[in-house]
Amino acid sequence: MRLPKISVIIPCYNYARYVGQAIDSVLVQRYPALDLVVVNDGSTDDSLAVIRRHAPRAKIIDQPNRGHVAACNAGFAASTGDVVLFLDADDLLEPSALIKVAQAWSPELSKIQFDLTVIDADGNDLGRRFGHFRANFTVQRVREDFRRTGTYRWPVTTGNAYSRWFVSLLFPQAFEGPVDGYLNTIAPLYGDVLTLPETLGRYRLHDRNLSWKTRTSKGLVDTIAKRRKELTELRHHAERLGATLPDVDALDHELPFLNFRLMARKLGNSYPGWDGDRPLRLLAKAFMQLRHEGLPTKIKATHAVWFLVLAMMPKQFVSPMIKFRFEREQWKRSCKSGLRRREA
Repeated sequence: MRLPKISVIIPCYNYARYVGQAIDSVLVQRYPALDLVVVNDGSTDDSLAVIRRHAPRAKIIDQPNRGHVAACNAGFAASTGDVVLFLDADDLLEPSALIKVAQAWSPELSKIQFDLTVIDADGNDLGRRFGHFRANFTVQRVREDFRRTGTYRWPVTTGNAYSRWFVSLLFPQAFEGPVDGYLNTIAPLYGDVLTLPETLGRYRLHDRNLSWKTRTSKGLVDTIAKRRKELTELRHHAERLGATLPDVDALDHELPFLNFRLMARKLGNSYPGWDGDRPLRLLAKAFMQLRHEGLPTKIKATHAVWFLVLAMMPKQFVSPMIKFRFEREQWKRSCKSGLRRREA
């Protein structure tokens, strides 16, 4: 059986510290049908010099700074793979990622998704996963979740590999929003979504990526607003296809956005739909969604405790608690370092 050609596209802006590691994580796999495209989006640091060290094994595009979406558009236009994976310049693929994707691939899929290990700025494993997918998270489960709620559980950019035919329907992307949110939101309308219950990549959490920015009030509001726009795009695509979406609010069925809405509400921030949200109502919705999620029991319990404490917490303590949640790994390492110094 012919292995599909896989294009890995790495957009980069001022990530000289990380982009070489991202490229190496692709090249080390020795996948025989690999097409690697790296786009330097007008970096002002040493990113381009780092990228050029990998020529000619990577196609290199050097363009003025136009933003992440434009960089992904340029990378896709230069790619030739049957399967397309957008790898953030600060993330990594595991050595077996591409062969595992290729072995599971079939042309009718709009995409394959997989788990990610969460690491810190220095590459240390934080003991967390992005996705927590199990073997029972099947194509049929995704299809049913989407039919019932208009959404499903999916990972960030690096944890997705898309069919070229699907990306071609949406690219060049004109929608000004995250590429992963746009593609993942719409994918079930066009084809099946296959989930591999394996950890095939590493997602880096640090002070410059989007996940980190959601710890601020403005970041929370912006993230919720962007998600609303993605769901509007979903409705537009459904109308063009003549497809029917469920008459429910998809964000009532996404734990991350129930969390973001509850955090924003407790901080006193207004956001799209805030007037219909109350802490106890959001708490009840979160508990209902936890019942449906196929997550490990420990993860469900952790989420439940967080939602409960956040909903009941007096407003003056909410901001410090959110800050602690996002920075808890740094706090733990600082405490351990202090203990080691005292023991020495």
